Amino acid sequence: MDFWHDTGMQKRWRRRFLAAVLVLLLPAIVLAFYARPSADDYVYAARTHAVVQQYGFDLMRLLQAAWETTVYYFNHWQGLYVSGFVLALQPGIFGNQWYGLTFVCVLLPLFLCLYAGARLVVRRLEPAQKYLPLALAVLLLFAFVQGMPAPVEGLYWFNGAMNYQPYFALAVLNACLAFALADPGECARRRRVALAGGGIVSSLVIGGGHQVVGELNVLVLLLAVVLCARHRNFWNVPAFLAAAAGLAVNVTAPGTRVRADGFGGAGFLEAAVKSFVLAALEWVRWLDVPLLCLLLLLALPLCRLARSARVPDRMFRRPWLGLGGTFLLMWAMIFLPSYTMGGIGAGRLLNVVWMTFVLGLAVTEFLFFGWVERVRGHMLRNAERFLEKHGRYLPGLALAMLVCMACIGSHTVKEGQDNYFATSLEACYELASGEASRFAAALDAREAALSDPSQPDVAISPLGAEERPWLLFYTDVSVGPDLWGLTPYYGKDSVVVVERQ
Repeated sequence: MDFWHDTGMQKRWRRRFLAAVLVLLLPAIVLAFYARPSADDYVYAARTHAVVQQYGFDLMRLLQAAWETTVYYFNHWQGLYVSGFVLALQPGIFGNQWYGLTFVCVLLPLFLCLYAGARLVVRRLEPAQKYLPLALAVLLLFAFVQGMPAPVEGLYWFNGAMNYQPYFALAVLNACLAFALADPGECARRRRVALAGGGIVSSLVIGGGHQVVGELNVLVLLLAVVLCARHRNFWNVPAFLAAAAGLAVNVTAPGTRVRADGFGGAGFLEAAVKSFVLAALEWVRWLDVPLLCLLLLLALPLCRLARSARVPDRMFRRPWLGLGGTFLLMWAMIFLPSYTMGGIGAGRLLNVVWMTFVLGLAVTEFLFFGWVERVRGHMLRNAERFLEKHGRYLPGLALAMLVCMACIGSHTVKEGQDNYFATSLEACYELASGEASRFAAALDAREAALSDPSQPDVAISPLGAEERPWLLFYTDVSVGPDLWGLTPYYGKDSVVVVERQ
């Protein structure tokens, strides 16, 4: 029986696949319980933490405090008219034991947007494949978690992760909405209006996040508008205008100008060349064994989708445009911080550039399969029949690829300056070695001292080398006066950092 028409076989594969992914993700999930706030977590959440200390969980007061935080930073530091509100509500305001919810806060919107986007695409190309969207969403989410260049800033540090990841997730969803609207004749007018409205709302939300993700959203929607306008299809124009307007508000905010004045940007030509070189170097660094495993796991479903009669043959004539478009997006995302701040930015920015790279290669793979079969006329059904003939080996092979993705990180193979593994294996090491528990215990002891109302003046010490696990540690206080905002956050008269005895 053909796998694509055997729902029973699909259900069995789905159960095994989800179980394998959950088991391999378990160490990363458990590690989240040891995550603790740091740096900007305290700065952005000072008002909301004060509300919790005085009134407990008072939703209206919390929302008001978060709004006041947003307005303040919009005028004095960054134009994050949505992100600032979210950052003020970091889980640690209710106590360190709740901070591990960061992992859920990051992955839940990413999964939901990946799933919704995959449903939109699969529904148009292969509506009979009801289980495929979930499998694609879970596989991509798994790859993102395991291979993230800076996992602490993308998974475990609330301020860093929530300033980028949810908006990137919405940008992916917007791209899928644009794809669904590429042929409006395929759906009823009411559905078209709903999809276009969803694109507008998503774009306005994205504009209130980090500028780099807003730029990515604008560029993807601009491409959709240009391609669809050739066929007098303007359904993506409203979302594009909303994306441009949201980004413009963010970039021209008073706080953004204040922040930009504090950095020395590069010249246009210098930034353009530097961004090109950095993008090329990242390609070399990120083309590794785990990525190959991901592309192999995607091969069968993408090949199946590329045969859909709902996609015209002309779409597959130039598959190399997928690579070119991916590189252009990466270049543009690196160019913006290079031009305004003189550098590529922090690891959290690299995370979204890397995820863009992964999705771009997946799109290129889709275009390649369509080019091979529908343009060049080389059918791949013999290869599929060979796999079906040896189908008993496929579950073990797929599991081996998932294990590889959970163990081997790009930093393991390419970096040279470190020897860190993929996220799950590194999490196993940090849990087993006790690094995670020592990190959490030290910061819990620090919080206990800072939360003690009998001590208006508090002295704390930096973490030791054995209390800085790679996945959980972002940064720490330095000897001298409080520069983290701990003093207002905990309502102290003074906080001083001293050397550990």
